[in-house]
Parts: sequence; C-alpha cells; structure tokens
Amino acid sequence: MSVARVTMVGVNRVDRLLALVAELRAASPEPLTADALAGRLEVSGRTVRRDLELLIHGGLPVRSERGRGYALASGAPPPALSEVASLMGPVHDTLAEAVRTRRVVRLAYTDRSGGRSFRDVEAHGLVVAPYAEYLVGWCRMRDGPRMFRLDRIGAAYLSGRAAGMRDLDDLLAALRVPVPRPRAEAAPRGPAGAARARAWTLDRLDHVRGRLRESASQVRAGRAGTEGAEGAAALRGVLGHLAEWTRWQVAAVRAAATGGAPVYEGRRPDFPAEFEGDLPYDTRERMIQDAMALRSLGELARDLQEVLEAAGHWCADSDDVLWEGEFPEPSPSGVPGPARPLADLLAGWRGPLAHIEWHLDRLTDEPPSVPVVDGDEEGDEEEVWLTDRCPLQV
Repeated sequence: MSVARVTMVGVNRVDRLLALVAELRAASPEPLTADALAGRLEVSGRTVRRDLELLIHGGLPVRSERGRGYALASGAPPPALSEVASLMGPVHDTLAEAVRTRRVVRLAYTDRSGGRSFRDVEAHGLVVAPYAEYLVGWCRMRDGPRMFRLDRIGAAYLSGRAAGMRDLDDLLAALRVPVPRPRAEAAPRGPAGAARARAWTLDRLDHVRGRLRESASQVRAGRAGTEGAEGAAALRGVLGHLAEWTRWQVAAVRAAATGGAPVYEGRRPDFPAEFEGDLPYDTRERMIQDAMALRSLGELARDLQEVLEAAGHWCADSDDVLWEGEFPEPSPSGVPGPARPLADLLAGWRGPLAHIEWHLDRLTDEPPSVPVVDGDEEGDEEEVWLTDRCPLQV
C-alpha cells in the first residue's frame, strides 16, 4: 500500500530521499519497481535509480530483485544510529534517539487528509495518548509547538543539528494536552486501558469547560477579539453554533458506541421539521443561528455547559468495554468515518471538544477582509466568518 503522495517538483533531495524511503517502508517486504516509485513520487525513473544508488552507497540495505524492483532488506538496522541508520531503523527508535540527544529530526509526515509535508522538528518528547503515540516538539516550519502522530510519520532522518532548550511541560501546556489523571478509587474499575482513556477524556472535558468560562468572562471584560457589543455578538454566534453541533456530536458518538438512539442533552430549541432531514451545512447553520438568536449570551453558555456536563456524567458511568472498543466516526453527511476508540471520538482532534477549541481559538482572530463583487460589498460575510469555516463542513 502506498503512503500519501506529494509532488516532488521543487522538493530538495533530502526530502525526496525521505519520501523514497517512506514508500519502500510502506511496501516492505514487497518490492517496488523504479517506474512505480517514479510514478508515486512524480519524478523520473532515472532520478529514482540515482537516489537509490545514493542510499545504497550510504549503507541503506536495499535489495534489488530482477524483474520485480527494489525492497528494504529485512534484518536489524546498523547498531550505531547514524544518519543512514535513522532512515533504515524503526521510526520510533529514530525519534527516541532525537529526544534523548536533543536533536532536530526531519520528518516525512502525512496528515489525516492525506497531504504529505516535510518538517524540521526539534524533538523534545514522546507522549502516549489512549489511542496513539505522538512526538512533541518545536516545528521549525510552523515556528511553534506541534504534535506528530507516530503512525503518520513515513520516515525520519536524524540530523546533526542541536535542538533548542525548551521545556516539555511548557510545550504540552501550549498544545493544551492534559496529563491523564488516575481514578479516585483505590482499585481500578476495569482494565488499565479503559481507566486511562476515561480519565484522559474527563480531563479534556474539564479543560474545555474551563476555556468556555474564561472566554465568556473575557468578553464581559472587553478582552476577547473586538471589544464590547462586537465581541459579545461574535461569542453569541459561536456559542449558538457550538451548543447545537456539540449536542449532535456527543449524541451521535454515544449512539454509535451503545447502538441506541441519539439522546440530545441540554436545552435544544424547537427546530422546524425539515431540520432533521438531509440539509446542506450552510442551510442547517442558518436554522441554528435563527433558533439561537432568541437566547441571551448566558442562556447559550449554559446550554453548551449542560451538554458537556451530561457528557462527563455519561463518560464516568459508562462500561469499561466501550473504552476498549472502536466505533465508526459520525459525520454530518451521514456517511460514517473510520472506526476509532471512544476516547478519540469524544476528545480527539475531530471530536466535539476539539471542535469547541477550534472556534474558541479563532475568537481572537481578525475578521477576513470583506470581499467586493461587482463593486458592491457583501455585508453579511463579517457576521458569519467565525462559523463558515468550521471543520465540520469538510
């Protein structure tokens, strides 16, 4: 199976070699022909052969099979973690060495949408979440702290450059990654995996609820985004959007996990009958905003907090077996996504908690410039800019 493709036009040689190794690793132990590699990397067969010769000369154990192509040879990597060994050995070992020696590591990284990029990352820690392991570091391309899921790193190259002195706890705090807490009972209710996943999800719930309270207080103090009435109006639009979509997301995840009907918590408005039908995102959002317009800012905040409080009670009381299984990801389009652990569905990057934080992070952004069409300004663009780019549309 091929890893995600990326156009190699304009990509430097180191990144091209990373992509080449990532393809060979993904196909291992099966070989790939030079033409197949060339097609995947969007370069010529001659370039692939030249790059393979360079890797082999540097010590990468690539075997050539007549008529079948090239494959990474099986067996242990060289004992010393040289630059070539970092390409050959397990990605985890390369990252662990980078963290241990505080070095910069070059990654071939594929995001969840399938796009691949090449990043220079100052490696500062490896963090195990309930559903995956992550490299935590300072991304030099983005000039900020980032987490990289290990199973999306196709290849890693250990450079000779030293990483800056940064504190792992500070990076985790900037990324808003809570430390899993133990349960209050002296003995766990179930397997350690279930207890840890539940505790991590409850920590995320507490953190997001705190951020909501902080955002509301900042608006009252005139410190969030634009001040006064404009800041309150922006928060009203966001809270109305979040209250209903979070209600739906939590209910859909619970239904997927239990096999029951969706249970909508909080204070759901009376929507028209067509609201439950198959509607485009923008139509549904307009209906949500119309229904929520009758509520005060405090009522919207309480509605969302009640949804999250109910989610917390359900998480605390749910069976351990649910936290050990995987369930299809609910989608607004009605087509379920791939199965994922319950903790990931609720507290992961595409879940309701991440959705809330995505919008809260943008409350302090500057609105985009109002587009001009045929000399006339589209005046309603500024009113919806905080919700019209919502990741749930995708």
